[in-house]
Amino acid sequence: MSIIRVLSAEVAGRIAAGEVVERPASVVKELVENSIDAGATRIRIAAEQGGQRLIQVTDNGCGMDRDDAIMCFEAHATSKISTEADVGQIKSLGFRGEAIPSISSVSRFILQTRRKEDDVGTEIVVDNGAIRDVQDCGCAPGTNIKVAHLFGNLPARRKFLKGPDTEDGHIEEMVLQLALARPDISFSLVLNNREVIRASATSDLGARILMLLGKDVYEAMLPVNYQEDDISVRGFISKPGFTRTSRRDQRTIVNGRTATADTVYFAIRDAYDTLVIKGRYPSTVLYIDLPPDRVDVNVHPTKREVRFRDPRQVGGVIAAAIRAALRQLQGGEDPTMQPPPVQLPPVEPVVELPPPPVVKSHPVENKPSASPTKTALPSSTTTVPPVTAAPFPIPAAQPFKPEPQQISLPLPDRPASVNPPASPPKPEDTPVQPPQRPVNSDLASLRVCGRLGNRHLLAESANGLVIIDLRAAHQRILFEKLLANLKTQKIPQQPLLIPVTVNLGQEEARFLNSQTKHFQSLGFTIEHFGGNAFIVTAVPSSYPNQDIAQTLRDIIDDLRQSRTTNVQSAIHIAQAACRHAISLKANLTEKEVSQMISDLAHATMPYADPNGNPTMIHITYSELEKRFKG
Repeated sequence: MSIIRVLSAEVAGRIAAGEVVERPASVVKELVENSIDAGATRIRIAAEQGGQRLIQVTDNGCGMDRDDAIMCFEAHATSKISTEADVGQIKSLGFRGEAIPSISSVSRFILQTRRKEDDVGTEIVVDNGAIRDVQDCGCAPGTNIKVAHLFGNLPARRKFLKGPDTEDGHIEEMVLQLALARPDISFSLVLNNREVIRASATSDLGARILMLLGKDVYEAMLPVNYQEDDISVRGFISKPGFTRTSRRDQRTIVNGRTATADTVYFAIRDAYDTLVIKGRYPSTVLYIDLPPDRVDVNVHPTKREVRFRDPRQVGGVIAAAIRAALRQLQGGEDPTMQPPPVQLPPVEPVVELPPPPVVKSHPVENKPSASPTKTALPSSTTTVPPVTAAPFPIPAAQPFKPEPQQISLPLPDRPASVNPPASPPKPEDTPVQPPQRPVNSDLASLRVCGRLGNRHLLAESANGLVIIDLRAAHQRILFEKLLANLKTQKIPQQPLLIPVTVNLGQEEARFLNSQTKHFQSLGFTIEHFGGNAFIVTAVPSSYPNQDIAQTLRDIIDDLRQSRTTNVQSAIHIAQAACRHAISLKANLTEKEVSQMISDLAHATMPYADPNGNPTMIHITYSELEKRFKG
């Protein structure tokens, strides 16, 4: 008996839906792309409960008659392509004919559509793949689609969706990308009856970037306009000093399609070369236009990735375009090289960004951190085989204990506070201090031998050598000070002499609004100033004095891409804050080194940073003896 059989249409439809519809944001992407292909100039998107209850997309496109409306629910039915040759020269966003059949098979799907020349429209109701009703309806020219109870017939698939807030974030990011890709179309996004994105149509790319990404991002960008070998590259790139912690803000639009491509990422990296340090990524919004036969858009199930026929040539043109834009910065910052002023269209007013707050000038200014300098270290020509690092501490005998030739720094007792007051404060003004941690005797007895490069410290313990990662140690110390703030009734804060104004993008502002109370519990004072602007007036007393605006953006980036299930807790904010607040000094004084080891000895978990990475490794004398006996 044969065991191979043809799947039923229902099963095949649900399998296809799994490839096209990953989450509610995928539904938004497919429906909006259909609206764009239909020639719409206004698109409105609405969603409720992360898109699980309702997704609605309304446009003023060409619409469909009754026959086409019924036909669009058939698998692989499309008006975009017709012959095999068309697959190699795709100019539309959609072309497979899978989106509407796949979405309607896992939801309650209502389609209302009308052409301008028709007197009445057509309404079709589809329930989990089965057409329930077809009738005439009154509606405006264009198409209105409602998708309700997504994955209602697939409870197991529904469980894999994140919370409503997370799914709302994915929908907002998707609409933002689509709006950046087509500035000539007006977009509106309403989440849970609240409008979060409103972008009016414009022919100015800078205006669309200002609307969606914020004033700070736009002012930190340089225009790009380059063409070579029938490849056009235009848009905006950020200056080397304005970078992010991930490629999330490197947005690429290829022939009007938002997509990713390794070729583009490599070209951006090569163009910036040594201008950006490792682990930092410049923000970009690049529009790459080339003949459709030189790019393949049919390489990913969701059309998220594209591939170029000649990636080396395309990458070279993109890198040349970015280098040409970066040459504007030669000889220092030139105010004439700022992006041109943007004239926003008066048709649909955009939410205005508030002016910066008026602050009285102070004679004292925030001091910039010292620039790191290299420290000369003695070199050795002897090659030593790698030593296996053991967890610290390890109880072991002391067969050999040489006297160190370097300096020995005494460790002072841990002070009660970092800045003790000159006179006893009033009891009501004294913040409640957490209970003193017991001192780790093994760490307190360390004797510092010297500095290894810019990041590591060499010390001697009773049982061997200890190599301390200064950055990880700083993170652990700062992390525990921030956690101590959670337990105090009066959080010790350091008011900023000049409040810092931060202008964020739409999604970043919404995210920070939801996290403000957690920042407050750690000692940050962040106030919403209206629109997408925020003011930072105070930071925790132990927080480093540095670029607060850049650090805040890095913390937001870190939390938005966090894989933890509860990124809204203050502890995760503290972890992110520590990762982006540490800048190592090349010339630490003996007092600073001594104080750092003393703080580390008083820490609850001194042997790992907040992310679980080791702060130190220990090499016992017995291990050293084994190495030298051979």
